[in-house]
Amino acid sequence: MSINSEPVAGANESNPSDRAFKVVALVAGLCLIGFIIYVVLRPSAKSSPTPGIARLEAPAPDVLHPGTSAPNFSLPRLGGGANVSLASFKGTPVIINFFASWCPHCRSELGTMGQVATKDAGQVAVVGVDSNDGEGVAAEKLLTAAHGTYPVGLDTSAQVASKYLLTALPVTYFINAQGRVVGSALGAQSLSSLEHWSSRLTGAS
Repeated sequence: MSINSEPVAGANESNPSDRAFKVVALVAGLCLIGFIIYVVLRPSAKSSPTPGIARLEAPAPDVLHPGTSAPNFSLPRLGGGANVSLASFKGTPVIINFFASWCPHCRSELGTMGQVATKDAGQVAVVGVDSNDGEGVAAEKLLTAAHGTYPVGLDTSAQVASKYLLTALPVTYFINAQGRVVGSALGAQSLSSLEHWSSRLTGAS
């Protein structure tokens, strides 16, 4: 009895479903390779140097630059008395502190300003400018509590603050004996910071 050795029809032909699977696998493989190439070649994002700080920071606010003549002013004195005039301090270095009673950071540095005013009396004058703060009743109470006895002018309409390019508070300017800006500082100042500036104004080492 002979055994039929003829091949069964279609035994060596590919199954259509197998071909479809191979096509899908090929496409998936190409997509994966493309994704890997994209990840490797794309520009890496630079990390922010400080967590929570955007890489694109807002520009610093404008200030009067060193060497600029400090704008003169004459303001009603907080608590009454003769006007507070910058011209009256000609020949003496001046620390001008712009503040307001509604500004928390301003309140925190009033005591420090008072300390420097007492310590450097006769060498450096400390002048306060209570800006955009009504009639200054709250500011007067704060200064009394902080033992701040230096002269303070009432800049109720913020006109003087505008001349000094202020957009926020507190800001402190350091003026030499010739009436020119030596520098400025934004934010509440520490005692060591004010002493550093006072030394610069007087030429002390």
